[in-house]
Amino acid sequence: MMETCHSIDELARVLNGRRASLAMGFFDGVHLGHRRVLDAADAPDSVRAVMSFANHPASVLRPQAHPDLLTPDPEYKAHLLEQAGMQVHLCMPFTRELADTEAEPFLDSLRGALNIACFSVGGNWRFGSQGSGNADTLRAYGERHGIRVAVNELLERGGARVSSSRIRELLAQGGLEDATALLGHPFAIHGVVEHGRHLGRTIGFPTANITPQPHSCLPPFGVYAVSAIIDGKEIPGIANIGLRPTIHESRKLPRLEAHFPNWSGNLYNSRLAVALHRFIRPEQKFASVDELQRAIRQDLRAL
Repeated sequence: MMETCHSIDELARVLNGRRASLAMGFFDGVHLGHRRVLDAADAPDSVRAVMSFANHPASVLRPQAHPDLLTPDPEYKAHLLEQAGMQVHLCMPFTRELADTEAEPFLDSLRGALNIACFSVGGNWRFGSQGSGNADTLRAYGERHGIRVAVNELLERGGARVSSSRIRELLAQGGLEDATALLGHPFAIHGVVEHGRHLGRTIGFPTANITPQPHSCLPPFGVYAVSAIIDGKEIPGIANIGLRPTIHESRKLPRLEAHFPNWSGNLYNSRLAVALHRFIRPEQKFASVDELQRAIRQDLRAL
């Protein structure tokens, strides 16, 4: 099981002198391009480690331009990193102090604490104060200190670069299938299942309700064919993502409400990743609860 650390010193204690191959990046979405960087962090006789950040650098550098994120939940991102074969995860807070650290002192802090065999980054990786460090900086540093540096060319699909920003745009425009192809895995909304108004249960369609985290990238509101791993099994279902216009509420926030017709049990307060597979229909307001029930039955036929 992958271990997660929250500081360089904590990572050093976990590694306990073992050599580390360190992939570095924010890795939002852990998409196919990221997988190239992660796969290259694999020097002989070393622990495969990854360094990412708990918050997007824009939250410190450009708060007004903070992007919506494919994986706003660090725990779900860690799950995807573990699936990619990483053994240790350094998930640091991105702070103003870190942002102001010059490129070489930042690398010195890593090398001073860790026995680094390899750095792996994407071709557009920037680091250090004002983004002063780049792939060439890292290559030169590696040559001076005997550390192998893997600078991975950016992956292209369909004549364009595979990037988190491109996937966000596709998802926001309703291009779920294209976004999934670039991710290399289904896009999922992850969070803690919370109590709602229990309307779904009273009309025969109990739901697992998740409020997406702030700065979550969401597809167009509507009903989707979904699945989730529950009790170790992949369970299919449907989910509405949106504002529930049929329901009268004083405060409207986007919410995912997933119904799994072939599963019953208590999911409250558990963490759940609901994978989106296919768009069924837009969200709509119904004139009555009976009309809503008929629509849900129709949605289930689309599974």
